[in-house]
Amino acid sequence: MASLYHAHGVRFWVPDDWTLSEQDAGHQVSINVQSPETSFWSLTLFFDRPEPRRVAEAVLQAFREEYDDIDVYPGECGARGHGAVAHDIEFFCWELLNSAFLRVFQTQRFTALILFQGTDTELRETRPILDRISESLRWDESENADGPSV
Repeated sequence: MASLYHAHGVRFWVPDDWTLSEQDAGHQVSINVQSPETSFWSLTLFFDRPEPRRVAEAVLQAFREEYDDIDVYPGECGARGHGAVAHDIEFFCWELLNSAFLRVFQTQRFTALILFQGTDTELRETRPILDRISESLRWDESENADGPSV
């Protein structure tokens, strides 16, 4: 079973056994969906609409500062927004290989950052779920696009 998150002009599928949290800083909103293990999916909406490439570079820089050795590869971005940027990242944390997937795009209302990650062993099970959440993401371009949250 699953539920639908719908707020801030976006909606997406949320697995029932995953935990959803939200942080609203006014000019940006972060929505996080956490698996029962370590995998997670997050969506950050920047209402000041920075360029997607700048957002992606800032995230990559944060990864480089946090982890000694990261590998960055071009990713595939199925997002329909303008200026889509996609990177796949591999890094070691606690002696485990981890993968993170960074997708950034711009709409008329916001710049969206999707980041999801997990350990490679866990991603065997969670990657299809993380992809499904990403694929289910829809947004409304109207000014009054907020709806009730999950």
